[in-house]
Amino acid sequence: MNVIKKNISKINWSSLSLELIVVFLGVTAGFLLNNWRTEQQQQLLEQKYISGFLEDVNKNINELQQSINSDSLWLKRAVPIIKSLQNKSLAADSAKAVIQMVMTISNIKINTDTYEDITNSGNLNIINDFDLKATIVNYNGVVKGVEFIDKFFYEYFNSFVMPFVFEEFDVLNQEFYKPYAYKSGSFSNMFAGYYSMVQQRKAAYKELLDKSYALKLKLEAFNR
Repeated sequence: MNVIKKNISKINWSSLSLELIVVFLGVTAGFLLNNWRTEQQQQLLEQKYISGFLEDVNKNINELQQSINSDSLWLKRAVPIIKSLQNKSLAADSAKAVIQMVMTISNIKINTDTYEDITNSGNLNIINDFDLKATIVNYNGVVKGVEFIDKFFYEYFNSFVMPFVFEEFDVLNQEFYKPYAYKSGSFSNMFAGYYSMVQQRKAAYKELLDKSYALKLKLEAFNR
């Protein structure tokens, strides 16, 4: 017992306390440094995603503007044709022009690469701003709606427009197989359906364009 007391009395408590403090500070500093590095990496990754979203939305704005302008011009040409069909006064030459108007279809490629990347990697929560994150999620919900309409338009085109054209119209000679095929209800319904699809697509593109502008403003504000 006396030996233990003597050994204890020989311990340099001041030195031991200093060593413990140094170890504690070292562990704490290492922990804080690791947290700082993790936070820095997350901030860099968040900035990368923000830049990616901004690049995608700028591309989408350009594509949407062009497509909306194109659909607007098409609809403007189509209005007098719709009226002629309603009045049953459509001329043969105008009917041929109608065939040209419905024989092609196009859609746009909506850029969603960054959203797919961030969701597939499980990093969506790395966007710290809740309002911005909600806007991004909502935006891509509208994108899905546009993609659905584009898909439905293609199905209509393949199921109704092209079968009618190939059955009733000689594409090479630009003539109807039957002289008054363009006066039929099938012709009117085919064109009216196509007209309606263009209207719906334009409305969907316009909604997405508005959402694109709103998202762009928030991304640019976050990026400052």
